[in-house]
Amino acid sequence: AGKRCQALTQAKNHALVMSDCALERTVAGVINSAYGCAGQRCMALTCCVVQESIADKFVAELKKQAMNIKVGKSVDKTSKLGPITYKKHYDEVVADIEKGVKEGATLVLAGRNPELTEEIKNGYFVGPTIFDNVTEDMTIGRDEVFGPVLCVKRVEDFHEGLAVMNANPYANGSVIFTQNG
Repeated sequence: AGKRCQALTQAKNHALVMSDCALERTVAGVINSAYGCAGQRCMALTCCVVQESIADKFVAELKKQAMNIKVGKSVDKTSKLGPITYKKHYDEVVADIEKGVKEGATLVLAGRNPELTEEIKNGYFVGPTIFDNVTEDMTIGRDEVFGPVLCVKRVEDFHEGLAVMNANPYANGSVIFTQNG
């Protein structure tokens, strides 16, 4: 007990976000998938592959909506992001965030020190974290953090996005946000 399974840490679930998506609704779906259960579920969304032409707008909306997520006890029905399950895993998530910064990803929203109420200040909480400009040569670009951390990779078009998604051998699931079926 206490060790993360290698297969779990390498699993990546991707969303391909195309320029014609319904932006606010797409971001709301991404937020729900990425941060529910503090990102500690096998089907949590870990990476958005976003068409460059809307990437700035997407990241801005993502940050806006993520900043409204209430961090708190899992039993509090108004909380949307609960704690990391145990101290060792909390330390691993924080270390992974630090590694992302050191490797050159753009930290858009830092969840390492969320504002906590007195009641939960000693818990293992990480707030919503967003990295932009993530690449495959970065650890967070290849491996899942298994916490409330979302990576954004930018691509020119559908075919490049699909290639990025298909390049990960550990993917559990994928989705495409578009209005053009």
